[in-house]
Amino acid sequence: MEEYVNNMSRPLSLADQLVRNAKRQQEAYADLTKALGANDSAGRERAQAKITELSAEYQRLSDALRFSELEARDIATPRSRRPGKPLRELALDALDDLGVPAAPALIADLTAALTGNRPSPSRFASLRRDEENAARRNLAARPAWVVPAISAAQLTAIPRLLTSSSWDVERRIIGSRSIRTDNLRIAISLAGRLARLRETGATEAKSVERLLFPFARSIPGAMETGQAIDTSRTVDAAHGELALLEGPDLEERRAAAAKLSSSSAHLKLWGRPLLVDTDTIERAVR
Repeated sequence: MEEYVNNMSRPLSLADQLVRNAKRQQEAYADLTKALGANDSAGRERAQAKITELSAEYQRLSDALRFSELEARDIATPRSRRPGKPLRELALDALDDLGVPAAPALIADLTAALTGNRPSPSRFASLRRDEENAARRNLAARPAWVVPAISAAQLTAIPRLLTSSSWDVERRIIGSRSIRTDNLRIAISLAGRLARLRETGATEAKSVERLLFPFARSIPGAMETGQAIDTSRTVDAAHGELALLEGPDLEERRAAAAKLSSSSAHLKLWGRPLLVDTDTIERAVR
């Protein structure tokens, strides 16, 4: 009974609605046949009116499903993520999807979930260095660069987290609460994508759900053990926790961004150079 109630509470997908509509049309045609055989003019008119209504509904649902399928194909394989695109563009695409600084492994996993091809995370280290070297030669050569996140405490680069240079400075900064708030935003982003892919029955939905699972599992109340991910529940739970952390996190990020405001364009993107305490190193060597 509980499973039945849960299933009833879930909205039907467009495909399921079409199946239900087709069954109701069969029933209406059966009623029409019965009315014709019995010379029941009132029953015939009711059946014909029902068939007309259901046919119009079927056409509307069919059009909606077709447009959703087109949208899902764009979501799953957008123009900029089609085969043959350079690694840097795949990285920027994934970062824009996630909307927050991300580790190379997550970028690779998202690319794999949406395209079926997973770039090796180890390639992103050399990519980041290549981006910096190219930007030193001509910063205006590209509209966006793959750059590291920046520590709010030291204003130095965090190489294990990548961002896009097109983002605002505070968005690229990592404070004491930022890892958690960014994980919540990732969960919201992936849950939204999963909901759209499920709506059309896209095959990429399973891969995105696997990618979302560890993020959703870390959010209290976001999912039920042993059950498929409820995207609405996940989004609501993530927003609830984010509301508690977002204010202090943004304040810390903005304070760090203000400190960088007078720095050169290069330092705003790649952070301040890491200062090495040579005395400490010499003592350690001895």
